[in-house]
Amino acid sequence: MFGLRCQKTAKPVPLTEIDVNVDIIGYVSNVTSSLQYHNEEDNPIEAVFVFPLDETSAVYKFEALIEGRRVIGKVKEKQKAREEYDDAIASGEGAFLFEEDDRSGDVFKCSVGNLPPKTSATIQLSYVAELPVEADSSLKFVLPGVLNPRYSSDTGAAAYDDTYMAPTGDVVTSEAPYKLKLKVNVSSPNSIDKIESPKSSIDVTYGGTSAQVKLKDDHKLDSDVELYVHYKDKHRPFAVTELGQGTDGFMADHTVMLTFLPDLSREDLVANCGEFIFILDRSGSMSGNKIKNARETLLLFLKSLPIGCYFNIVGFGSRHESLFKGSEKYDNKSLKTACKALGKMEADLGGTEILQPLQYVYKQPPIAGHPRQLFLLTDGEVWDTQACVKEVAKHADSARCFSVGIGEGASTALVKGVARAGRGKAEFVSGTDRLQAKVMRLLSCALQPTVTGVGLTWQLPDGVTAVPIPSTPPPIFSGDCFIMYAQLQGQLPVDVTKGSVTLCGQVLTEEIKHNLNLSLQSRDQEMPSAEDSPEPQQLHRLAAKTCIKELEVNLEKDDNDDSETVSDTTKKQIIDLSVATNVVSKFTSFIGVDSERGEPIEGAMVRRNVPRPQMMMCRAAYAAPPVLCAAPMAYAMDECDFGGLADDVYDDCDMAMDCDMEVLGLETEETVKSKAMKKKKNMFSMPSMPLFGGGSRGKSAAAPKKLGRSFAPDDDDDDEEEDSAPPSTVIPLQMAEGSWELDDDLAAVLGVKLDRLTKECPVQKKTVWATVLALVWLHSKMGDKKVEWQMLARKATTWLKGHQQGWSADDVVGKACGILGAKVDPSAILG
Repeated sequence: MFGLRCQKTAKPVPLTEIDVNVDIIGYVSNVTSSLQYHNEEDNPIEAVFVFPLDETSAVYKFEALIEGRRVIGKVKEKQKAREEYDDAIASGEGAFLFEEDDRSGDVFKCSVGNLPPKTSATIQLSYVAELPVEADSSLKFVLPGVLNPRYSSDTGAAAYDDTYMAPTGDVVTSEAPYKLKLKVNVSSPNSIDKIESPKSSIDVTYGGTSAQVKLKDDHKLDSDVELYVHYKDKHRPFAVTELGQGTDGFMADHTVMLTFLPDLSREDLVANCGEFIFILDRSGSMSGNKIKNARETLLLFLKSLPIGCYFNIVGFGSRHESLFKGSEKYDNKSLKTACKALGKMEADLGGTEILQPLQYVYKQPPIAGHPRQLFLLTDGEVWDTQACVKEVAKHADSARCFSVGIGEGASTALVKGVARAGRGKAEFVSGTDRLQAKVMRLLSCALQPTVTGVGLTWQLPDGVTAVPIPSTPPPIFSGDCFIMYAQLQGQLPVDVTKGSVTLCGQVLTEEIKHNLNLSLQSRDQEMPSAEDSPEPQQLHRLAAKTCIKELEVNLEKDDNDDSETVSDTTKKQIIDLSVATNVVSKFTSFIGVDSERGEPIEGAMVRRNVPRPQMMMCRAAYAAPPVLCAAPMAYAMDECDFGGLADDVYDDCDMAMDCDMEVLGLETEETVKSKAMKKKKNMFSMPSMPLFGGGSRGKSAAAPKKLGRSFAPDDDDDDEEEDSAPPSTVIPLQMAEGSWELDDDLAAVLGVKLDRLTKECPVQKKTVWATVLALVWLHSKMGDKKVEWQMLARKATTWLKGHQQGWSADDVVGKACGILGAKVDPSAILG
């Protein structure tokens, strides 16, 4: 939406253009970004550009072109690389440094030092990444465009770290000071159905099993660039072998990528027990649409939980608050309490302290027979990601951890890191994503029993062994893409070109097996070395990055054991593998020195930070007063008494965000109406949320009027009347056990008078009739969104089967269809 431009000097920003070329082959993307700098000043400059990348991306190439000279970057230990960079600058040589931020694995910094006056330079970096599979089976490619300020409490005072933003005094502008060009080539053995982008203007040319995508010239650098690739043959399992290059080492061995899609979607394999603890971000950076998405997410979780489980909600900011003293059994009473508290929830708890609530949850005593499942919902705008990942890794044997990153700019290092360490799964939800489908997918994974004894059985030629990467297989979830790598060590015989691998495991008492055939090729004796090869060796780089990430998790566990020797050994393994594969890591950096210029660069070097586009509403949420400025104020809720200022600040913040939405064209009729809408009291609906209908996603939500409001509901206001708009669907009206009540609220959603529904009730129990009506309504009115409510429907079907005495499914469902004007097969209601 907005960029930042420095007003301190009239000097132009040195970054002028970013040119990105992407090759998507199957599940893998290979990205090459070219950053063009130009120094129009009279002195040499140091241009510093900071940008986000997914933390699982394997950056393997970094080079610079300056005055016709090509400087190739090499991966070296981070401190050595920094010293080499500083020495080159001090001696008047040009130098280039690319490194991962010490605090977070999804933020990178590119420094161009001693760029001569009136000179241009092009920095080129390449990386590969796995593409995540969405709920609709599409593949999602993201080119990050938003780097929000992140919360840090290292100094002892809660403050939003603005290290990578432009200095204080900058103003908000409508354009970034550089251009972005993007070209994407897609190829697959299967036909391509379509390619779409919900936020960017693109041109797509299709060619059967290939396609070309270009970003239109009017694209603005206000958000991530997202592409969704739909293949006609939905991601069948496959194995790909990539030949090694060179004579020894990691890059010399053949690498295999294995992709499985196990189907464990039987109802008898869905768990009806468990302790579900929702850890919800209520910090200032969650204001606006993020907290609205969080409320929707949490209500969906609550409505879909199985009866008889246990749950709790912990909200956090500068402090944390627990809904219950300990996890409560899931029933109508506890669900009512949770929904009531959820309706009052706002982003009003200050900073983003995630570690403390994690520690609090892990200290709670476990409940026998109910495995603990954690769900972290956050925008991830923190710097202490390593401490959070370490805490989750320490308890991975006693609790699984799932995570949801809300909004653009959410830290992939945090969201993916805790999910990986906690043997769970991560999802990301932005303003244009279909939130509900992703949430249901995540909860579905959590309700699946753990697949134990996971292993790979190989059929390979004699003398050839497979080394799996990671060494411990990732968790398996039904319908989810399961990817592993392996290195084939040993000499492949010329006359053997086939092999196979079997994925084995056990779910409860049932064994699972999935077999894949391998195509093996013997090594060419004239194979070029890894350095001379024009091929990026994508699979080798991804395997190396996967191995590095596993070692980093092990390093966190080693730190918990206070073993310096073990930690040093693991760190050395990461550095050695990073250097050998030229894949940058948290302990290494790319360094390139322009030593062929012939003469030193003269003049005092001036540092120029390249500003980035940034979300205005996020900054307005924690600036006081919320003017169009670049630097947010330090902000500690427990230490500040805002008094009457709080209301004024948040009223102004409301105005700023409403204006922001209108500028973007996201203001809807429902948004306008909601400003005058009062709350309605309903036992199982959230008063402030028009969930599942009645408007478009991505609207602005009102900011809180009060700071520090308690998360728990008041005990003495159960009878207090609260007016609100009626729910737009039947979903918020469902009871904990899965049934519906026949009342005015349900009748309003169905569009039929309650008197008629009561008069024509064909069964003795009205809740049975109401539940059939609600299910028929879901199938007829929301059939295209079945993935979002199928778990609710499954719970309702189970309840109906337990109360199916004295009535016929054909008769009752037929009666309901007649009243609602629907056509639904009775088998869809009762199985």
